[in-house]
Amino acid sequence: MIKYSVSGNLCILQLDNPPLNAMTFAMLDDLRAAIGLANADDSVCGIVIIGNEKGFSAGADVNIFQAIVSDDEAIKTSRVFQEAFGAIEASGKPVAGCVNGMVIGGALELAMSCHFRICDAATRFAMPEVRLGINPGAGGTQRLPRLIGPEAALDMLLTGRSVDAGKARDLGLIDAICPHQRFIEAAGELFDASEIIRTSQRTDKITDPDYTQAEKIVTAQRDEIIAPRKILQTVQTGLGESFGAGLVAEQNSFAECMRTLATRNQIYMFFASRKTAHAPSLEGASPGRVSSIGVVGMGSMGSGIAHAMIAAGCSVIACDTDEASLRRGCKRITKSLDKQLASGRISADKHERTLGLLSTTTDLAELAGVDLVVEAVYEDLDVKRAVLARLEAACGAETILATNTSTLSLDELADGLARPERLVGLHFFNPAQRMPLVEVIYSQQTDLSVTATAMSLARSIGKTPVLVRNREGFLVNRLFVPYLSEAFMLLQDGAEPEAIDAAMTQFGFAMGPLTLIDMAGIDILAFTDAVLQRAFRYHGGSCPIVAALVEAGQLGQKTGSGVYRYAPGDYTRYNNPATCGIIEQVRRNYDVSPRNIDADEITDRLVLRMVSEAFYILSEQIAQRESDIDAATVLGIGFPSYRGGVLKYARDLGIDTVIDRLEKLAERFGERFEPCEFLKNSPKMKGK
Repeated sequence: MIKYSVSGNLCILQLDNPPLNAMTFAMLDDLRAAIGLANADDSVCGIVIIGNEKGFSAGADVNIFQAIVSDDEAIKTSRVFQEAFGAIEASGKPVAGCVNGMVIGGALELAMSCHFRICDAATRFAMPEVRLGINPGAGGTQRLPRLIGPEAALDMLLTGRSVDAGKARDLGLIDAICPHQRFIEAAGELFDASEIIRTSQRTDKITDPDYTQAEKIVTAQRDEIIAPRKILQTVQTGLGESFGAGLVAEQNSFAECMRTLATRNQIYMFFASRKTAHAPSLEGASPGRVSSIGVVGMGSMGSGIAHAMIAAGCSVIACDTDEASLRRGCKRITKSLDKQLASGRISADKHERTLGLLSTTTDLAELAGVDLVVEAVYEDLDVKRAVLARLEAACGAETILATNTSTLSLDELADGLARPERLVGLHFFNPAQRMPLVEVIYSQQTDLSVTATAMSLARSIGKTPVLVRNREGFLVNRLFVPYLSEAFMLLQDGAEPEAIDAAMTQFGFAMGPLTLIDMAGIDILAFTDAVLQRAFRYHGGSCPIVAALVEAGQLGQKTGSGVYRYAPGDYTRYNNPATCGIIEQVRRNYDVSPRNIDADEITDRLVLRMVSEAFYILSEQIAQRESDIDAATVLGIGFPSYRGGVLKYARDLGIDTVIDRLEKLAERFGERFEPCEFLKNSPKMKGK
């Protein structure tokens, strides 16, 4: 796993564990042995640790974390990494870490144990362990503050944010920037010009640390997520006592984090989100090449899809019915890219090249040569059918037709197409350029190669694709719409809007369901829920408050009034007397006496409504695996990652507990809560 060679008076240690040079225990053993061998060779004056042209290392093999089941194993894992990197730092001969690509986590901890660090101009650095719910365990909490100062180090450690090569040099994280092909030469120059400086012994940047900002970040975290607090405490121990004491604290903090359910769930979600791209049903199917893409409809969703495509380097022809619509869509994309340029996230050259990949037309015939075209027009069956029929006529026989429908059945959309096997669903989430999830929907008629191509395209533009069998609502909306609908049922029963939203933010959602639907549009909920009600009779009917709000023009933020009221240009939520009146009228019409509803009932009704629907989806084989459903709920709905997704949450509660709670809810509120037969009777459910 380490390629050992000597060039002149320099020993070159090349990490060699394809495809990503992830660090395993075996690699650490080899690395320590190689350091010892180089130190024993009188002809060697310096040591260079290097990756390959694609990248240095992906950091620690995350499978190591998944295998940890006890505190002792966690402490031992941390200690093995610390000792390996300690051996590098203790080398009597100078060691340079020559890094490139994304240098994150353990890879950066390795580099920081070297006496010198060199990178190329495109390199980025990050310590993202906090996003997995753990603190770094290989010395990162001790070496990073000594290299760049406690304030800058804690910003990286507590947020997981990355820094580019220029910023890293300014901070003191690296010593030189040069092209990859000059790494060895640059290392030799540093060895000749500088004395060995061991990071653990540096004190020049750690006097009088200011923890104010770090404390603010830590205080804002939920109690279940302990990593930020442990990171801060570990840094403070190392700086307040000693480097060695900090390493011991790091080991213990790593073990404490690994012990928590929140951390285990975040690690589970890390693997779940990467597993979605590997679909067993597509085994052996060959994806086609997609080099040119059409996008039809340049509203907010279509322009977001076009933006996502060109940002990934795809050539896009955007089409709409008139020039004004095209200009508005292009303006959205340009404005977003301008913000990225102003913030330094992209270069001026990248900005220009990205916009250069986008062309526009009002003539569908100009899409004739594209490999794949995405329709993103208004969510109406007849409108979408008409557009797809025109696209099929305009495009070549090999062009893939992709629909961005969020709810409508592909079978209904394909009705009348000459080549229904070329139709696939590509459901992006708004805003498409930022949201990570894409549902790839296939019907019985969709050709396997078409589905495989859609999955491959989603991956190539940096999205997490989840494969979904065709059924109204697919996966995400099949779960999410009942959740939103139940929030209105709670309103009808007497819960206050603020209490409903507060219960869900307390559960871990970024915002409550009523705030969210005011943003999206209550009319959108009315439409999608109607589709699902027709398909799934056990849902039990839509809440009449939704229809009444739509009829009154209370659609949410876009009309200035929905569940809440909004001032012009201000999205602060205010009490809405008009909506209160509508709710009261609905209660009178349906003879509902409002009652006090506590947070526990709100949480159970909203979350278990999703849980119940998720087991229906699993029983109908809409998704390929349980973990796909969990990944989709976290990435598409915002289900809290530290709870592991909707099905992982159910498993953590206990299947018997879930069934019992659902049956009690069904007794009170009807069939929509009745657990499906698959959940109640499957040995797999009870025994897994």
